[in-house]
Amino acid sequence: MSTTDNKSHFDMDDTKSHEPAGGETIITLMDSEKDPNKIAAAEDLVAAETQYTEEEYDKLKWKFELILLPCLMLTYGLQYADKVSLSSGVVFGLKTDTHLSSDEYSLLTVWFYLAYLAGQIPMSIVLQRLPLGRSLGMTIIAWGITVIGLGLCNNYTQLSVLRVMLGWFECSITPGFLLIIASWYKRKESTLRSCFFFAMNSLLGGVFNIIIYAIAKKSESGSTVAGWRAINYFLGSLTVLAGIIVFIFVGIPKDVFWLNKEQKKMAHVRIISNATGDGGNRAWDWAQVRECFKDPQYYFMILFNLMSTIPNGVLGTFSALVFKGFGFSALDSILYQLPANAIGFVVIISSALIVNYWPRTRFPISIFEIMVEMIVFLYVGLAKTAGKWQLWACFSFNGVVACPTFLIWSIMPLNCAGRTKKSFFSASAFISYCVGNMIGSQTMRPNDAPRYLHGLTASAIIMGADCILLSVWYLYYVRENKKREAAFVASGMSNEEREHLNKLAGELDQTDRQNPHFRYMC
Repeated sequence: MSTTDNKSHFDMDDTKSHEPAGGETIITLMDSEKDPNKIAAAEDLVAAETQYTEEEYDKLKWKFELILLPCLMLTYGLQYADKVSLSSGVVFGLKTDTHLSSDEYSLLTVWFYLAYLAGQIPMSIVLQRLPLGRSLGMTIIAWGITVIGLGLCNNYTQLSVLRVMLGWFECSITPGFLLIIASWYKRKESTLRSCFFFAMNSLLGGVFNIIIYAIAKKSESGSTVAGWRAINYFLGSLTVLAGIIVFIFVGIPKDVFWLNKEQKKMAHVRIISNATGDGGNRAWDWAQVRECFKDPQYYFMILFNLMSTIPNGVLGTFSALVFKGFGFSALDSILYQLPANAIGFVVIISSALIVNYWPRTRFPISIFEIMVEMIVFLYVGLAKTAGKWQLWACFSFNGVVACPTFLIWSIMPLNCAGRTKKSFFSASAFISYCVGNMIGSQTMRPNDAPRYLHGLTASAIIMGADCILLSVWYLYYVRENKKREAAFVASGMSNEEREHLNKLAGELDQTDRQNPHFRYMC
């Protein structure tokens, strides 16, 4: 289909998708995309999709699987390990050495997430205007240097300043990595690949717990460096190394050095059927920002992130203390978290594999996992006569709490089209993520120790509300897809023509609401 042929399908004056009198679906173009040269270039890319064989695509896919995924997996696992270092450090002298009160310790998490929140929009704009991989690499290096600095702190003020810096630098990692995945993988492949690096929270969390145990053990035996300081030196140095690796190897297809010109084109056209574009540089489009506020899925995502991360805030700050409250020593409380890491890893990967083969199971699996975690929190909080081993066995399933979040996060760049809309959508989602974690960090009050009844039961109630939200969200996607499919059938358009226009809309930076041929993954 030529550019001229498609003029009947593009409204050059209007900015809203609509059905003309003849029943033919129109895709509209914003002012910045009405350039005939841009339309012609997009047509060429869509046409190029069929120039390569499946064997050529598969060979290329293996190449970037072996380069990209290890870089993302290592770095993401370090992000979680840095968060847990605060929880682990407190049982190895952090509060004593820096003269922290219990309230000041809780506030360190608040400062981190306030900065994480404040940095979302500014960092999204930066990542949209600069090469994505290079920007992420520099940010990760700065984050690693900050973690090393945490090990040098001697008081609450110093810790607070560096926790703010840490939150700012880390805020772009998850949305940036999701954009990287969406720029290389087809929609049906993206969830599993995203969950590969999400799962590093659990796998590397377990590995680092063993390393943290060894460092702390050595510290107890007479080392001149306090255990919590050594933990930060180690994690910070490893993070700087990971940042250098990301800077060199990670980016969207057109930016990486390890593909030739033809392979870069092949990698881009391979994902053209996603109809969501890639993570390339584009001017910030405020019209796409305004569209977010009219989109129901925007509010579903914000509410979900808020409610699902309150329990996460509880675990991120207090998990080691909860285990210690069961009657384990400081060192044992680190080791006995290892089964939770293993369970979390297995559940994340197995859930992603199921969704990879049966995409419509995403929401039901998420709801089931939330219900499991709700039971865990209620049991640990309310079981007054249970022994420490019963409580430990039950609370070892706390690794499941993040699994639904990861399954839902992975559809953010898949169900949201338009470069600016994706950036603002993700930034807003992670702002609510920050609020949830801050609330969670404050629900476990010192006077509730050692069982933290109120914090655990409050988290369980929130999980119940989260199940209802996910059910409504799922039904919204199903209803919206049915409406769009009915309009398509009524238009009399062929499947081939619809697919062509859907791909073209993605290349021209159209949003999911501007493009009537777009379908939501649910």
